[in-house]
Amino acid sequence: MQTMTSSILTKVEGGVATLTLNRPKEMNSFDGDTARVIIDTIEAFAADEAVRVLVVASEGPAFSAGGDFNWVLTWPELDAITRRVGADAMMGAVQAVYDFPKPSIARVQGAAVGGGVGLMLACDFAVAASTARFGLTSARNGLLAGIAIPVLIQAVGPRKARQLLMHGGIFDAATALRIGLVDQVVDASALDATVAELAGELKRSAPSVQTLIKQLITEVDGMTHDARVADLIGEHVAAQCTTVEAIEGMSAFLNKRKPRWAA
Repeated sequence: MQTMTSSILTKVEGGVATLTLNRPKEMNSFDGDTARVIIDTIEAFAADEAVRVLVVASEGPAFSAGGDFNWVLTWPELDAITRRVGADAMMGAVQAVYDFPKPSIARVQGAAVGGGVGLMLACDFAVAASTARFGLTSARNGLLAGIAIPVLIQAVGPRKARQLLMHGGIFDAATALRIGLVDQVVDASALDATVAELAGELKRSAPSVQTLIKQLITEVDGMTHDARVADLIGEHVAAQCTTVEAIEGMSAFLNKRKPRWAA
């Protein structure tokens, strides 16, 4: 199944949903309307039981430049409430990807800069072509890459996040891999096959467990590592062991067959 709007292309095939940014002339930056389409699309994929994995991709030579400068340049003429609505839409698009309850992969074929880095890091995995370039360039344009900050800190830590945001320079895929911005770097010709292979591997795990993992990692990360954490995780482990997927997974292992969700 494939659908499209002027700014977004979507496809669901073999349990993998692909959301493709389709504004190549604007470096796949997003304005308020595009951000809202992203949010609506992600919510629809989250509710679709046929979708097991999300891939975020882009048309053209750039992955994403984040916020559309032509749109943001209209903000001084707008009232404060309207400006805030626009900023919230951009933040909401990245948050929707981050909150997606199933595994997500960023397919990074080209430049990811500014808020585009935030969109990439909102995914659980980032696979980049060796020719891709990266940068938190907003400070050099007098702007704050706010939509990237929370996920950037998670990816590289506070100190490196400060450095990248203040410096504002462009760096290559090898550097992005070394500092933890991306998880794999491959030749451009192998990018689609690598993403497809990773998506296939992710479909081998139980959907309910993957959703629970995403919930727990976020919750536990904000807690002190003490007895409360142990109690919380223990409660979920005990509950998960009695689910239909747990029974199926253990039975499949003992009977030397694939579980139903991976067959």
